[in-house]
Amino acid sequence: MKLKAGMFNIAFNKLVPERGRLLISEPLLSEAYFQRSVIFLIEHNDQGTMGLVVNKPSGLVLNRIVEGLEDIDEIPVFCGGPMSSDRLYYLHTLGHLVPHSIEISDGLYIGGDFDVILSYLRSGNNIEHNIKFLVGYSGWSPGQLIEEIENKVWVVADNISPKDCITQEGDLFWRSVVQSLGEKYRTWLNYPKMPYLN
Repeated sequence: MKLKAGMFNIAFNKLVPERGRLLISEPLLSEAYFQRSVIFLIEHNDQGTMGLVVNKPSGLVLNRIVEGLEDIDEIPVFCGGPMSSDRLYYLHTLGHLVPHSIEISDGLYIGGDFDVILSYLRSGNNIEHNIKFLVGYSGWSPGQLIEEIENKVWVVADNISPKDCITQEGDLFWRSVVQSLGEKYRTWLNYPKMPYLN
């Protein structure tokens, strides 16, 4: 059956990528790291772009990859992207406690003194709404992300609380962000994840 060429056209909202905004993958993107992904942009400039996929659990737990956390509840680690997959990143709301952390958007920080983070964890603090750990990151060379946006691989969003990047995960987060984009994106929610199986 031949499909109408325009049926999968993706609306382009004209928002430009910048630090603290989100990238939302179009619904038929099948690449493993980026399928139905929500990416929090850490940096975007003429040197390139860095972001963290925030909704993809990796199956790892921090307690097994960092020493000294064996006696606390398991802490999930998310897959931030395919680059530097041996490196740990952390988004958090603890900028007032963690020296050298960098504020990316209002109240949301990246990095900082890891010993302070470890002490916070070992003290039994609830991290559920305060820290998200990720391995790897997503990166684009200069001009690459803009080209992909123009090719409608991604849409940029800025109407979600940055703290949702810590508390939300999975396809449900992707769906909630798509819903927040408005009526013209609602058809995305009806696209099957693997259309070739239908």
